[in-house]
Amino acid sequence: MGLEDLINKSGNPNVRFTVPQFNLRYLYYLGGLLVLLVLLKLNFGINDAGERTVIQFPTGTLLVKFTPGIYFKGFGSTEVYKDVITFDFDKDDAVTQSSLNFTGIAVRYQDGGTGKVFGKARFACPNNEEQMIRLHKDFRSNDAVSHKLIKTVSEESMNLTAGLMTSEESYAEKRGIFTQWAEEQIAQGKFFTELKSIVEEQKDTKERVVRNVPVIKYGNDAQPLHHASDFKNYGIVVSGFQITDWDFEQKTLDQISRKREATMGIITAKADAERARQEALTAEEQGKKNVMVDKYAKEQEKIQAVVDAEKEKEVAVTKAMQGVLVAEQAKLEAEQKRLAAVAYKEEQILRGEGDGEYKKLVMSADGALTAKLEAWKTVHMRYAEAIEKQKWVPDIQMGVHGNAPGSAATDLIEMLKAQTAKELKLDMSVKTN
Repeated sequence: MGLEDLINKSGNPNVRFTVPQFNLRYLYYLGGLLVLLVLLKLNFGINDAGERTVIQFPTGTLLVKFTPGIYFKGFGSTEVYKDVITFDFDKDDAVTQSSLNFTGIAVRYQDGGTGKVFGKARFACPNNEEQMIRLHKDFRSNDAVSHKLIKTVSEESMNLTAGLMTSEESYAEKRGIFTQWAEEQIAQGKFFTELKSIVEEQKDTKERVVRNVPVIKYGNDAQPLHHASDFKNYGIVVSGFQITDWDFEQKTLDQISRKREATMGIITAKADAERARQEALTAEEQGKKNVMVDKYAKEQEKIQAVVDAEKEKEVAVTKAMQGVLVAEQAKLEAEQKRLAAVAYKEEQILRGEGDGEYKKLVMSADGALTAKLEAWKTVHMRYAEAIEKQKWVPDIQMGVHGNAPGSAATDLIEMLKAQTAKELKLDMSVKTN
C-alpha cells in the first residue's frame, strides 16, 4: 500500500502524511560495531579451564594455549582438546559427560570363549607443545583422538590381555592380573608374546593333547618386552584405570558352574573324609587324654600324699627343734637370772662393805660423835615422853616426908643420863684449850 492509497483511503484530501527521515550516522555506528565484533572474533578467543586450544595462524604456524584465558589467533583457525579424555565402558551410563561412552569392551579368551569387560579409564593429553602439535597434525580433533587412538589402543590391549588366559582363569584366579596386564599394555605398549606348548589331558578320553598358547616374552632383566607405544609417542598418560566387572558367554558360565560344582563336591568329599579322620583322631586323642588324666590324677594324689607326709614330718621336726630351742632359751634365761643374782649379791656385799668401811672411817674420824649424839638424843627423847606421862607431884600433899617427889624425878633423869653416857662412852664435858 503506497502513500496515495493511504490518502485515498482516508477520504480527506487535506490530510497529509509525513515520512520520517532515517539518520545514516546510526547505521554507520551499527556497521562499525558489527565489524569490530567480527574482528575481535577472528583475532581473539578464550580458552576454558580443563581444555587446551591449538591455534593455526594464516601463515601456517601452530601454537598451543594450555592455560585458561584470552589468546590471540590473528585470523587463524582453532581446535579445542580436553585436558583429560575419559573412557567410560561401564555397565551403566556415565553420570557425567564422558569423551567416550560405551557398554563394555568385547574380548575373546585363550580357550575361544567370549565376554565383555567393564570399567573406566582416564587419559591425560600431553603438556608438551611439540607432542600436542604432533597429536593435532595426526588426528585433527578431540573426537578423533578419542575414537581412533584411545578407544582403539584400549580395545586392542584388552583383547591381547584376554588372549593370555582362559575364560575360567579370568573368572577366578587371574582377575587382578588381567587388570594389571591390561593397564600396562595400554600405557607402555603391547607385550611381545611367544608360543608355548602345554600338554592337557582330556577328562573323558584321558587323551593327552598338546596345545600352543601365547605367553609373555621377557627380556634379560626379567621384565616384559613391549612394542612401541603410541601413547608414549604422543605423550598421553593413563591417569586412572579400573575394571569393575566381567561378563562371559553362557557356555563359559555353564562350564564354570559345572566345574565349580565338581570342585565343590571334591572339596566337600575331602572335607568329609578329613572331618571323619579328624573325629577318629579326636576320639583316639580323647581316650589318650582320659587315660593320661586318670594317670596324672593318681600321680597327683601320690605326690600330694608324699607332700603331706613330708609336711607332717617337717612340722614334727620343727616342733621338736622348737621345744629344744625353748628349753635352751629357758636354760639361758635361768643362767642369766643366776648370774644376775650373783652379781646383785656381790654388789650388795660390796655396797655393804663400802658403807661399813665408810661409816667406820667416819666414826674413826670424829670418834663416832654423830652416832653417839643421835643415840643420846633418841634415848632422852624417849625418857622425856615417858616422864611427861607421869605425875611426879601429888594433887594433895599432907606433909613433907624425906625427899620431895620432884627431887626424885630429877635424880632419875640424872641417873639415866649418866648411864647413857657411859654406854655410849660419850664425853659430854667441854674441852678447854
